[in-house]
Amino acid sequence: MTPGERLSSRMQPRIRFDAGQYLKDIMQARQTQNRLAVLPSRPERRMTLREASKLVYEHLSERSKKDQALYEDILQAGLGDPAAGARMKAVIDTLLMEYRMDIDPDTLISPLSPTECVFAETCGAGLIEDLYRLPDVEEVQVIGCDIYLLRGGEMIRHHRKFASLADVLLLQDRLSLCGKKPINQRQPFIQSYMWNRSRLVMTRPPYSDVPSIHIRNFIVKDVTLGHLVELQTIDHRMARLLQLLIRYHASFLIGGGTATGKTTFLFALAQEIPQNERIRTLEKEFEVALRERLRGTRNILAVREVEEIGLTMEESFKPLLVMSPHWVIVGEAKGSEVSQMVQGALRGHDMMGTMHTKYRESFISDVVDMIKQDGRQHDHKDAIRRVARAFNVVVFLRLIRLNGKYVRVVTEITELSVDERQEVCIRPLVEWDYQRHHWRFTGEQLSKPLMEHLIANGAQPHEFRELGVWGS
Repeated sequence: MTPGERLSSRMQPRIRFDAGQYLKDIMQARQTQNRLAVLPSRPERRMTLREASKLVYEHLSERSKKDQALYEDILQAGLGDPAAGARMKAVIDTLLMEYRMDIDPDTLISPLSPTECVFAETCGAGLIEDLYRLPDVEEVQVIGCDIYLLRGGEMIRHHRKFASLADVLLLQDRLSLCGKKPINQRQPFIQSYMWNRSRLVMTRPPYSDVPSIHIRNFIVKDVTLGHLVELQTIDHRMARLLQLLIRYHASFLIGGGTATGKTTFLFALAQEIPQNERIRTLEKEFEVALRERLRGTRNILAVREVEEIGLTMEESFKPLLVMSPHWVIVGEAKGSEVSQMVQGALRGHDMMGTMHTKYRESFISDVVDMIKQDGRQHDHKDAIRRVARAFNVVVFLRLIRLNGKYVRVVTEITELSVDERQEVCIRPLVEWDYQRHHWRFTGEQLSKPLMEHLIANGAQPHEFRELGVWGS
Protein backbone atom coordinates (compact mmCIF):
# COMPACT_ATOMS: atom_id res chain seq x y z
CA MET A 1 0.00 0.00 0.00
CA THR A 2 1.41 3.38 -1.04
CA PRO A 3 1.49 6.42 1.26
CA GLY A 4 -1.28 7.98 -0.83
CA GLU A 5 -3.49 4.94 -0.29
CA ARG A 6 -2.96 4.99 3.46
CA LEU A 7 -4.16 8.57 3.63
CA SER A 8 -7.88 8.80 4.23
CA SER A 9 -10.31 11.57 4.92
CA ARG A 10 -10.52 10.41 8.52
CA MET A 11 -6.83 10.12 9.24
CA GLN A 12 -4.60 12.96 8.08
CA PRO A 13 -0.85 13.15 8.75
CA ARG A 14 -0.11 14.77 12.10
CA ILE A 15 1.41 18.19 11.58
CA ARG A 16 3.64 19.02 14.52
CA PHE A 17 3.11 22.56 15.74
CA ASP A 18 6.21 24.64 15.13
CA ALA A 19 6.01 27.84 17.16
CA GLY A 20 8.91 29.47 15.33
CA GLN A 21 7.38 28.69 11.97
CA TYR A 22 4.02 29.98 13.16
CA LEU A 23 5.58 33.30 14.17
CA LYS A 24 7.31 33.42 10.80
CA ASP A 25 3.94 32.99 9.07
CA ILE A 26 2.42 35.79 11.12
CA MET A 27 5.34 38.16 10.55
CA GLN A 28 5.23 37.48 6.83
CA ALA A 29 1.48 38.04 6.81
CA ARG A 30 1.89 41.37 8.57
CA GLN A 31 4.62 42.41 6.13
CA THR A 32 2.32 41.55 3.25
CA GLN A 33 -0.47 43.48 4.98
CA ASN A 34 1.65 46.61 5.17
CA ARG A 35 2.98 46.21 1.65
CA LEU A 36 -0.34 45.53 -0.09
CA ALA A 37 -2.53 47.56 2.27
CA VAL A 38 -5.37 45.17 1.65
CA LEU A 39 -6.25 44.08 5.16
CA PRO A 40 -9.44 45.56 6.55
CA SER A 41 -9.66 47.71 9.61
CA ARG A 42 -12.75 45.83 10.75
CA PRO A 43 -12.41 42.39 12.40
CA GLU A 44 -13.28 40.41 9.27
CA ARG A 45 -13.62 41.09 5.57
CA ARG A 46 -15.94 39.20 3.25
CA MET A 47 -14.20 38.36 -0.02
CA THR A 48 -14.54 35.93 -2.88
CA LEU A 49 -12.49 32.77 -3.19
CA ARG A 50 -10.59 34.33 -6.09
CA GLU A 51 -9.65 37.38 -3.99
CA ALA A 52 -8.59 35.27 -1.02
CA SER A 53 -6.58 32.92 -3.22
CA LYS A 54 -4.81 35.85 -4.88
CA LEU A 55 -3.76 37.26 -1.51
CA VAL A 56 -2.52 33.90 -0.20
CA TYR A 57 -0.75 33.13 -3.49
CA GLU A 58 1.15 36.42 -3.35
CA HIS A 59 2.19 35.69 0.21
CA LEU A 60 3.40 32.16 -0.62
CA SER A 61 5.21 33.31 -3.76
CA GLU A 62 7.08 36.02 -1.89
CA ARG A 63 8.03 33.86 1.04
CA SER A 64 9.04 30.82 -1.03
CA LYS A 65 11.77 32.90 -2.69
CA LYS A 66 13.69 32.75 0.59
CA ASP A 67 12.34 29.46 1.98
CA GLN A 68 13.51 26.45 -0.03
CA ALA A 69 11.58 23.96 2.11
CA LEU A 70 8.36 25.88 1.51
CA TYR A 71 9.09 26.05 -2.22
CA GLU A 72 9.57 22.27 -2.40
CA ASP A 73 6.38 21.72 -0.42
CA ILE A 74 4.47 23.90 -2.88
CA LEU A 75 5.77 21.85 -5.82
CA GLN A 76 5.14 18.48 -4.20
CA ALA A 77 1.70 19.52 -2.96
CA GLY A 78 0.83 20.55 -6.51
CA LEU A 79 1.63 17.02 -7.69
CA GLY A 80 -0.58 15.54 -4.98
CA ASP A 81 1.91 14.54 -2.25
CA PRO A 82 -0.43 14.18 0.77
CA ALA A 83 2.23 15.05 3.37
CA ALA A 84 3.29 18.22 1.54
CA GLY A 85 -0.37 19.03 0.94
CA ALA A 86 -1.16 18.74 4.65
CA ARG A 87 1.72 21.07 5.51
CA MET A 88 0.58 23.63 2.95
CA LYS A 89 -3.01 23.48 4.21
CA ALA A 90 -1.72 24.15 7.73
CA VAL A 91 0.12 27.24 6.46
CA ILE A 92 -2.94 28.41 4.51
CA ASP A 93 -5.18 27.86 7.53
CA THR A 94 -2.85 30.06 9.59
CA LEU A 95 -2.92 32.78 6.94
CA LEU A 96 -6.70 32.74 6.68
CA MET A 97 -6.97 33.26 10.42
CA GLU A 98 -4.30 35.96 10.49
CA TYR A 99 -5.79 37.86 7.57
CA ARG A 100 -9.28 37.33 9.11
CA MET A 101 -10.63 36.41 5.73
CA ASP A 102 -14.30 35.47 5.51
CA ILE A 103 -14.73 33.78 2.14
CA ASP A 104 -18.12 34.14 0.51
CA PRO A 105 -19.70 30.64 0.69
CA ASP A 106 -21.27 31.15 -2.74
CA THR A 107 -17.79 31.22 -4.30
CA LEU A 108 -16.44 28.07 -2.61
CA ILE A 109 -15.89 24.79 -4.47
CA SER A 110 -18.51 22.52 -2.92
CA PRO A 111 -18.01 20.38 -0.85
CA LEU A 112 -14.51 21.66 0.03
CA SER A 113 -13.74 23.75 3.11
CA PRO A 114 -12.40 27.32 2.72
CA THR A 115 -8.86 26.12 3.45
CA GLU A 116 -9.17 23.28 0.92
CA CYS A 117 -10.57 25.66 -1.68
CA VAL A 118 -7.72 28.15 -1.28
CA PHE A 119 -5.22 25.28 -1.39
CA ALA A 120 -6.78 24.00 -4.63
CA GLU A 121 -6.60 27.45 -6.22
CA THR A 122 -3.05 28.31 -5.07
CA CYS A 123 -1.13 25.03 -4.88
CA GLY A 124 -3.36 22.23 -6.13
CA ALA A 125 -5.21 21.29 -9.29
CA GLY A 126 -7.96 23.89 -9.04
CA LEU A 127 -11.47 22.66 -9.80
CA ILE A 128 -10.24 19.09 -10.32
CA GLU A 129 -8.14 18.91 -7.13
CA ASP A 130 -10.57 16.63 -5.32
CA LEU A 131 -12.03 14.96 -8.43
CA TYR A 132 -8.93 13.10 -9.61
CA ARG A 133 -8.46 11.73 -6.08
CA LEU A 134 -11.87 10.05 -5.93
CA PRO A 135 -11.33 6.29 -5.57
CA ASP A 136 -13.68 5.29 -8.39
CA VAL A 137 -12.48 7.88 -10.91
CA GLU A 138 -10.25 6.36 -13.57
CA GLU A 139 -9.54 9.57 -15.46
CA VAL A 140 -10.27 13.29 -15.29
CA GLN A 141 -10.23 15.31 -18.51
CA VAL A 142 -10.42 19.07 -18.91
CA ILE A 143 -11.33 19.98 -22.49
CA GLY A 144 -11.48 23.74 -22.83
CA CYS A 145 -13.56 24.85 -19.84
CA ASP A 146 -15.46 21.56 -19.47
CA ILE A 147 -14.59 18.79 -17.01
CA TYR A 148 -15.21 15.09 -17.67
CA LEU A 149 -14.88 12.07 -15.36
CA LEU A 150 -14.30 8.48 -16.47
CA ARG A 151 -16.05 6.06 -14.11
CA GLY A 152 -16.69 2.39 -14.78
CA GLY A 153 -15.72 2.80 -18.41
CA GLU A 154 -18.16 5.70 -19.02
CA MET A 155 -17.13 9.33 -19.54
CA ILE A 156 -19.57 11.83 -18.00
CA ARG A 157 -19.40 15.62 -17.94
CA HIS A 158 -19.14 17.09 -14.44
CA HIS A 159 -21.26 20.03 -13.35
CA ARG A 160 -18.18 22.12 -12.50
CA LYS A 161 -16.76 24.30 -15.25
CA PHE A 162 -13.76 26.62 -15.51
CA ALA A 163 -14.71 30.28 -15.79
CA SER A 164 -12.40 30.88 -18.75
CA LEU A 165 -9.71 29.31 -20.92
CA ALA A 166 -7.24 31.62 -19.18
CA ASP A 167 -7.95 29.78 -15.91
CA VAL A 168 -7.19 26.45 -17.59
CA LEU A 169 -3.93 27.82 -19.02
CA LEU A 170 -2.99 29.12 -15.57
CA LEU A 171 -3.60 25.68 -14.05
CA GLN A 172 -1.49 24.12 -16.80
CA ASP A 173 1.34 26.50 -15.95
CA ARG A 174 1.14 25.57 -12.27
CA LEU A 175 1.07 21.80 -12.92
CA SER A 176 3.91 22.03 -15.42
CA LEU A 177 5.99 24.01 -12.91
CA CYS A 178 5.37 21.35 -10.26
CA GLY A 179 6.28 18.59 -12.69
CA LYS A 180 9.31 20.57 -13.94
CA LYS A 181 8.23 20.17 -17.56
CA PRO A 182 7.35 23.52 -19.13
CA ILE A 183 4.39 23.89 -21.46
CA ASN A 184 4.23 26.82 -23.89
CA GLN A 185 3.70 27.61 -27.57
CA ARG A 186 7.01 26.00 -28.52
CA GLN A 187 6.25 22.96 -26.36
CA PRO A 188 2.44 22.71 -26.49
CA PHE A 189 2.26 19.03 -25.46
CA ILE A 190 3.75 17.43 -22.34
CA GLN A 191 3.44 14.13 -20.52
CA SER A 192 4.38 13.88 -16.88
CA TYR A 193 3.26 12.14 -13.69
CA MET A 194 1.51 13.13 -10.50
CA TRP A 195 2.82 12.09 -7.08
CA ASN A 196 0.64 8.95 -7.00
CA ARG A 197 1.94 7.89 -10.45
CA SER A 198 -1.18 9.09 -12.24
CA ARG A 199 -0.29 10.02 -15.81
CA LEU A 200 -0.57 13.75 -16.57
CA VAL A 201 -0.98 14.83 -20.20
CA MET A 202 -1.56 18.46 -21.18
CA THR A 203 -1.98 20.21 -24.52
CA ARG A 204 -2.60 23.78 -25.65
CA PRO A 205 -2.68 25.84 -28.85
CA PRO A 206 -1.22 25.73 -31.44
CA TYR A 207 -1.16 21.93 -31.01
CA SER A 208 -4.80 21.64 -29.85
CA ASP A 209 -7.68 24.00 -30.54
CA VAL A 210 -8.30 24.51 -26.80
CA PRO A 211 -6.15 23.74 -23.74
CA SER A 212 -6.65 20.27 -22.28
CA ILE A 213 -5.60 18.42 -19.13
CA HIS A 214 -5.80 14.63 -18.74
CA ILE A 215 -5.04 12.94 -15.42
CA ARG A 216 -5.17 9.18 -15.88
CA ASN A 217 -5.29 7.44 -12.51
CA PHE A 218 -3.17 4.34 -12.53
CA ILE A 219 -5.57 2.21 -10.53
CA VAL A 220 -3.66 -1.05 -10.06
CA LYS A 221 -5.70 -2.78 -7.42
CA ASP A 222 -3.97 -5.41 -5.34
CA VAL A 223 -6.08 -8.10 -6.92
CA THR A 224 -5.68 -11.84 -7.20
CA LEU A 225 -7.14 -14.19 -9.75
CA GLY A 226 -9.77 -14.96 -7.11
CA HIS A 227 -10.74 -11.29 -6.98
CA LEU A 228 -11.04 -11.22 -10.76
CA VAL A 229 -13.51 -14.11 -10.53
CA GLU A 230 -15.61 -12.03 -8.12
CA LEU A 231 -15.43 -9.08 -10.53
CA GLN A 232 -16.66 -11.31 -13.40
CA THR A 233 -13.45 -10.77 -15.36
CA ILE A 234 -12.79 -14.53 -15.47
CA ASP A 235 -14.40 -17.66 -14.03
CA HIS A 236 -12.98 -20.30 -11.66
CA ARG A 237 -11.79 -22.68 -14.40
CA MET A 238 -10.01 -19.87 -16.22
CA ALA A 239 -8.35 -18.79 -12.97
CA ARG A 240 -7.07 -22.33 -12.46
CA LEU A 241 -5.74 -22.52 -16.02
CA LEU A 242 -3.93 -19.19 -15.70
CA GLN A 243 -2.50 -20.19 -12.32
CA LEU A 244 -1.02 -23.38 -13.78
CA LEU A 245 0.38 -21.65 -16.86
CA ILE A 246 2.18 -19.09 -14.69
CA ARG A 247 3.44 -21.68 -12.22
CA TYR A 248 5.01 -23.71 -15.00
CA HIS A 249 6.44 -20.76 -16.90
CA ALA A 250 4.37 -19.97 -19.97
CA SER A 251 5.07 -16.49 -21.37
CA PHE A 252 2.11 -14.10 -21.56
CA LEU A 253 1.07 -11.11 -23.62
CA ILE A 254 -2.05 -9.24 -22.48
CA GLY A 255 -3.94 -7.02 -24.90
CA GLY A 256 -7.00 -4.83 -25.05
CA GLY A 257 -8.19 -1.29 -25.54
CA THR A 258 -7.92 1.68 -23.20
CA ALA A 259 -9.23 1.15 -19.65
CA THR A 260 -9.90 -2.56 -20.13
CA GLY A 261 -7.91 -3.54 -17.03
CA LYS A 262 -4.74 -4.86 -18.68
CA THR A 263 -2.34 -3.71 -15.98
CA THR A 264 -4.59 -4.85 -13.14
CA PHE A 265 -4.77 -8.25 -14.83
CA LEU A 266 -0.99 -8.25 -15.21
CA PHE A 267 -0.65 -7.68 -11.47
CA ALA A 268 -3.01 -10.57 -10.72
CA LEU A 269 -0.86 -12.87 -12.87
CA ALA A 270 2.32 -11.64 -11.17
CA GLN A 271 0.78 -12.62 -7.82
CA GLU A 272 0.99 -16.24 -8.99
CA ILE A 273 4.76 -16.20 -9.58
CA PRO A 274 6.47 -18.34 -6.91
CA GLN A 275 8.20 -16.25 -4.25
CA ASN A 276 11.66 -17.73 -4.89
CA GLU A 277 11.76 -16.63 -8.54
CA ARG A 278 13.66 -13.55 -9.71
CA ILE A 279 11.58 -10.79 -11.30
CA ARG A 280 12.72 -7.77 -13.30
CA THR A 281 10.25 -5.11 -14.46
CA LEU A 282 10.50 -2.43 -17.14
CA GLU A 283 8.16 0.57 -17.31
CA LYS A 284 7.95 4.12 -18.57
CA GLU A 285 7.46 5.10 -14.93
CA PHE A 286 7.43 3.03 -11.75
CA GLU A 287 3.68 2.41 -11.86
CA VAL A 288 3.12 -1.29 -11.25
CA ALA A 289 5.39 -1.19 -8.16
CA LEU A 290 5.55 -4.96 -7.70
CA ARG A 291 8.11 -4.82 -4.89
CA GLU A 292 5.79 -2.61 -2.86
CA ARG A 293 2.67 -4.61 -3.59
CA LEU A 294 3.65 -8.27 -3.70
CA ARG A 295 3.69 -9.88 -0.28
CA GLY A 296 6.73 -11.68 1.08
CA THR A 297 10.44 -11.15 0.51
CA ARG A 298 11.01 -11.22 -3.23
CA ASN A 299 13.94 -10.65 -5.54
CA ILE A 300 12.42 -7.84 -7.62
CA LEU A 301 14.23 -5.02 -9.43
CA ALA A 302 12.36 -2.34 -11.36
CA VAL A 303 13.97 -0.29 -14.14
CA ARG A 304 12.50 2.39 -16.36
CA GLU A 305 13.05 4.63 -19.33
CA VAL A 306 15.04 7.78 -18.52
CA GLU A 307 14.42 10.32 -21.27
CA GLU A 308 16.76 12.90 -19.73
CA ILE A 309 19.83 10.77 -20.48
CA GLY A 310 18.55 9.18 -23.68
CA LEU A 311 17.83 5.80 -22.09
CA THR A 312 14.93 4.42 -24.13
CA MET A 313 12.68 1.51 -23.22
CA GLU A 314 14.64 -0.68 -25.64
CA GLU A 315 18.01 0.29 -24.18
CA SER A 316 16.68 -0.10 -20.64
CA PHE A 317 15.58 -3.64 -21.46
CA LYS A 318 18.97 -4.98 -22.58
CA PRO A 319 20.77 -5.11 -19.20
CA LEU A 320 17.88 -7.04 -17.62
CA LEU A 321 18.73 -10.28 -19.40
CA VAL A 322 22.23 -10.46 -17.88
CA MET A 323 20.69 -10.32 -14.38
CA SER A 324 19.50 -13.94 -14.72
CA PRO A 325 15.80 -13.21 -14.23
CA HIS A 326 13.17 -15.92 -14.19
CA TRP A 327 10.62 -13.33 -15.33
CA VAL A 328 10.81 -10.04 -17.18
CA ILE A 329 7.61 -8.01 -16.87
CA VAL A 330 7.01 -5.05 -19.17
CA GLY A 331 4.29 -2.73 -17.88
CA GLU A 332 3.22 -1.52 -21.31
CA ALA A 333 4.92 -2.43 -24.57
CA LYS A 334 4.59 0.31 -27.17
CA GLY A 335 7.56 0.18 -29.50
CA SER A 336 10.89 -1.39 -30.34
CA GLU A 337 11.33 -2.83 -26.83
CA VAL A 338 8.99 -5.60 -28.06
CA SER A 339 11.87 -6.82 -30.23
CA GLN A 340 13.93 -7.26 -27.06
CA MET A 341 11.03 -9.08 -25.38
CA VAL A 342 10.87 -11.55 -28.26
CA GLN A 343 14.62 -12.13 -28.20
CA GLY A 344 14.61 -12.56 -24.44
CA ALA A 345 11.76 -15.08 -24.56
CA LEU A 346 13.43 -17.10 -27.30
CA ARG A 347 16.64 -17.21 -25.23
CA GLY A 348 14.89 -18.79 -22.27
CA HIS A 349 13.49 -15.97 -20.14
CA ASP A 350 9.81 -15.94 -19.29
CA MET A 351 8.03 -12.77 -20.41
CA MET A 352 4.89 -11.03 -19.32
CA GLY A 353 3.62 -7.74 -20.68
CA THR A 354 0.68 -5.67 -21.87
CA MET A 355 -0.04 -3.80 -25.08
CA HIS A 356 -2.84 -1.69 -26.56
CA THR A 357 -4.74 -3.37 -29.35
CA LYS A 358 -8.36 -2.99 -30.38
CA TYR A 359 -8.94 -6.43 -31.90
CA ARG A 360 -7.59 -9.85 -30.98
CA GLU A 361 -7.31 -10.67 -34.69
CA SER A 362 -4.66 -7.95 -35.10
CA PHE A 363 -2.65 -9.04 -32.05
CA ILE A 364 0.26 -10.65 -33.89
CA SER A 365 0.46 -8.05 -36.67
CA ASP A 366 0.48 -5.27 -34.06
CA VAL A 367 3.39 -6.95 -32.27
CA VAL A 368 5.28 -7.32 -35.57
CA ASP A 369 4.72 -3.63 -36.32
CA MET A 370 6.29 -2.76 -32.95
CA ILE A 371 9.24 -5.06 -33.62
CA LYS A 372 9.93 -3.26 -36.88
CA GLN A 373 10.25 0.03 -35.01
CA ASP A 374 13.77 -1.02 -33.96
CA GLY A 375 14.96 0.11 -37.41
CA ARG A 376 16.32 -3.28 -38.46
CA GLN A 377 15.30 -5.36 -41.46
CA HIS A 378 12.83 -8.14 -40.57
CA ASP A 379 11.35 -10.79 -42.81
CA HIS A 380 7.61 -10.50 -42.14
CA LYS A 381 6.82 -14.22 -42.03
CA ASP A 382 9.85 -14.95 -39.87
CA ALA A 383 8.86 -12.15 -37.48
CA ILE A 384 5.37 -13.67 -37.09
CA ARG A 385 6.89 -17.07 -36.29
CA ARG A 386 9.24 -15.52 -33.75
CA VAL A 387 6.31 -13.81 -32.01
CA ALA A 388 4.34 -17.08 -31.89
CA ARG A 389 7.30 -18.90 -30.35
CA ALA A 390 8.05 -16.11 -27.87
CA PHE A 391 4.60 -15.62 -26.36
CA ASN A 392 2.93 -18.91 -25.50
CA VAL A 393 -0.33 -17.36 -24.36
CA VAL A 394 -2.20 -14.21 -25.32
CA VAL A 395 -5.05 -12.85 -23.22
CA PHE A 396 -7.52 -10.34 -24.59
CA LEU A 397 -9.73 -8.04 -22.47
CA ARG A 398 -12.72 -5.91 -23.34
CA LEU A 399 -15.20 -3.62 -21.63
CA ILE A 400 -18.58 -5.33 -21.99
CA ARG A 401 -21.90 -3.93 -20.87
CA LEU A 402 -23.65 -6.43 -18.59
CA ASN A 403 -26.86 -5.70 -16.69
CA GLY A 404 -26.59 -1.99 -17.34
CA LYS A 405 -22.95 -1.50 -16.35
CA TYR A 406 -19.55 -2.00 -17.95
CA VAL A 407 -17.51 -5.01 -16.82
CA ARG A 408 -13.90 -5.79 -17.73
CA VAL A 409 -14.00 -9.27 -19.26
CA VAL A 410 -11.31 -11.62 -20.55
CA THR A 411 -12.84 -12.54 -23.88
CA GLU A 412 -10.14 -14.96 -24.99
CA ILE A 413 -7.22 -17.04 -23.74
CA THR A 414 -5.30 -18.31 -26.75
CA GLU A 415 -2.14 -20.33 -27.30
CA LEU A 416 0.32 -19.38 -30.04
CA SER A 417 2.73 -21.92 -31.50
CA VAL A 418 4.57 -22.94 -34.66
CA ASP A 419 4.05 -26.46 -36.07
CA GLU A 420 6.43 -28.81 -37.88
CA ARG A 421 5.62 -27.15 -41.22
CA GLN A 422 6.66 -23.76 -39.79
CA GLU A 423 3.05 -22.58 -39.84
CA VAL A 424 1.76 -20.35 -37.05
CA CYS A 425 -1.02 -22.02 -35.07
CA ILE A 426 -3.58 -20.01 -33.10
CA ARG A 427 -5.54 -22.12 -30.60
CA PRO A 428 -8.29 -20.34 -28.63
CA LEU A 429 -8.51 -22.29 -25.35
CA VAL A 430 -11.26 -20.17 -23.80
CA GLU A 431 -13.69 -17.81 -25.55
CA TRP A 432 -16.42 -15.43 -24.42
CA ASP A 433 -19.85 -16.11 -25.89
CA TYR A 434 -21.16 -12.64 -26.75
CA GLN A 435 -24.72 -13.90 -27.22
CA ARG A 436 -25.06 -15.91 -24.02
CA HIS A 437 -22.72 -13.79 -21.90
CA HIS A 438 -20.54 -16.57 -20.51
CA TRP A 439 -17.25 -18.32 -21.22
CA ARG A 440 -16.68 -21.68 -22.84
CA PHE A 441 -13.62 -23.89 -23.10
CA THR A 442 -13.30 -24.61 -26.80
CA GLY A 443 -11.90 -28.14 -26.57
CA GLU A 444 -8.62 -27.05 -28.17
CA GLN A 445 -5.59 -28.63 -26.54
CA LEU A 446 -2.13 -27.31 -25.82
CA SER A 447 0.54 -27.83 -28.47
CA LYS A 448 3.21 -30.46 -28.03
CA PRO A 449 6.03 -27.86 -27.65
CA LEU A 450 4.15 -26.05 -24.87
CA MET A 451 3.24 -29.30 -23.09
CA GLU A 452 6.90 -30.35 -23.14
CA HIS A 453 7.93 -26.92 -21.84
CA LEU A 454 5.41 -27.10 -18.98
CA ILE A 455 6.46 -30.65 -18.03
CA ALA A 456 10.11 -29.56 -18.03
CA ASN A 457 9.15 -26.97 -15.43
CA GLY A 458 7.38 -29.48 -13.18
CA ALA A 459 3.84 -29.65 -14.56
CA GLN A 460 1.71 -32.72 -13.92
CA PRO A 461 -0.45 -33.59 -16.96
CA HIS A 462 -3.48 -34.50 -14.82
CA GLU A 463 -3.70 -30.87 -13.61
CA PHE A 464 -4.36 -29.73 -17.18
CA ARG A 465 -6.45 -32.77 -18.17
CA GLU A 466 -8.98 -31.76 -15.51
CA LEU A 467 -9.50 -28.58 -17.54
CA GLY A 468 -9.68 -30.40 -20.87
CA VAL A 469 -6.67 -28.70 -22.46
CA TRP A 470 -4.08 -31.51 -22.31
CA GLY A 471 -3.64 -33.83 -25.27
CA SER A 472 -2.60 -37.46 -25.35
